Amino acid sequence: MSAGLPLLLLADGRQTDGRTLQTLARRQGAFLLADLPALAGWLQTGNTPFVLLTHGEHCAPALAMLPPDGRCRAALLLSPQGDPLAAPVLPFPALVACHRPDPRYPRLIQAASLAAVWQARLHLLSGSGDDAGELAPLLADLIRLAGQPLSGEC
Repeated sequence: MSAGLPLLLLADGRQTDGRTLQTLARRQGAFLLADLPALAGWLQTGNTPFVLLTHGEHCAPALAMLPPDGRCRAALLLSPQGDPLAAPVLPFPALVACHRPDPRYPRLIQAASLAAVWQARLHLLSGSGDDAGELAPLLADLIRLAGQPLSGEC
């Protein structure tokens, strides 16, 4: 990890996107969190800045749990689900990645709407079959951004 920030992964390995993030996270030495309570515990005990990786239905609740203290420096959100009307602008760089229109992955419009509200970059996966490989350089760019000062910091 080039910025030295820990990566926190919240992913359900029973789902395709969860397995994709787990593969990516293993390559990066991420901390794997089992569920939202594990994230809450990490947030309560740690004060280290980090980068969040999560997917699907975990995205909106995980983002809502983040304290406004600037510890979350960036987020990679794969095929996020949630209500765009309830989503706030994120105070850190974020990347929303999702699959191109496909009956197996019907969430493109929702993901694009969330990316717009979060003011996150949107990336459509190519469908090549190696989503983790495709996301790796994007995550490297996100980690680089995470190492820079956020708005209002010197």
